[in-house]
Amino acid sequence: MKAVRIHEFGGPERVQVEDIPTPRLTAGKALVRVHAAAVNPVDWMVRERIYNPEGADRVPLTLGQDFAGVIEQIGPHSETSLRERDEVFGEVWGSFAQYALVPVEDLVLKPRSVDFVTAASIPMPAITAWQAIIDTAEAKPGMRFLIHGASGGVGSFAAQFAHWKGAQVLATASQPSFDYLRSIGVTTIIDYEHERFEDKVRDVDVVLDPIGGDVQARSWGVLKQGGMLINLIGELHEAAARKAGVVGVEFGMEYDTEDLDFIAKLVDRGIVKPHVTQVLPLEQAREALDLNQQNKSHGKIVLEVH
Repeated sequence: MKAVRIHEFGGPERVQVEDIPTPRLTAGKALVRVHAAAVNPVDWMVRERIYNPEGADRVPLTLGQDFAGVIEQIGPHSETSLRERDEVFGEVWGSFAQYALVPVEDLVLKPRSVDFVTAASIPMPAITAWQAIIDTAEAKPGMRFLIHGASGGVGSFAAQFAHWKGAQVLATASQPSFDYLRSIGVTTIIDYEHERFEDKVRDVDVVLDPIGGDVQARSWGVLKQGGMLINLIGELHEAAARKAGVVGVEFGMEYDTEDLDFIAKLVDRGIVKPHVTQVLPLEQAREALDLNQQNKSHGKIVLEVH
């Protein structure tokens, strides 16, 4: 099978497409024919060893995590209601390949209303947004959210979840994303290329920050007293939070199939609309990773696997 691999950790030049053996079916797992795999920041962070999780900490390594595809075989001793030929999606290390071996308990039926490319764009960003907006911030009517980078993977889902719960959604983004953001319920958009959000926004209940650094430093002042900043990347400056009289939350997503299944139902009901803006073939994974790392794509980049 074709797979996107690295044999050394490092820059884009380490990425290559190779022919490797198809994974052997084992107990408790399913062999999935991957039809699409989405690109996330974690993928190039793993490549550069900025992020070093179990399961993706040794080379040679097949990159990728989010995927959508079809179950070809289910291994023995697998406790699951899923069947061969079911269309599924989820997360597994090594999804940038024609086949992936996935624990059956990590698979979820994909939304029926969308194709494989769209389904692959959902798992990591949507679960992250769900756990941040619904579980951590407990979004409800009357609350005001500022979502930084709202046209990105996590940001676009976060904006939709907050809007669905009746909250007012404000966002930072660049001009090309404005029409899309208005279509998903964002009421106030700050063009970060030409405006400083702290000059336009005050007294929000929650800031979702997937950027960190200077953006985090400038965000403390837009929160109302007792408000919450949810930090998705980089160091959380707790001293700054205390000084501002607000709460800083160091957030980490945990893969949860119940969350993903519920999100799939929201997609099928038309409540949540994934935002795929670029589709490339698996063979262009190096380019896709570079686009993601350089933040040159609004919305999700997905690799189509043939």
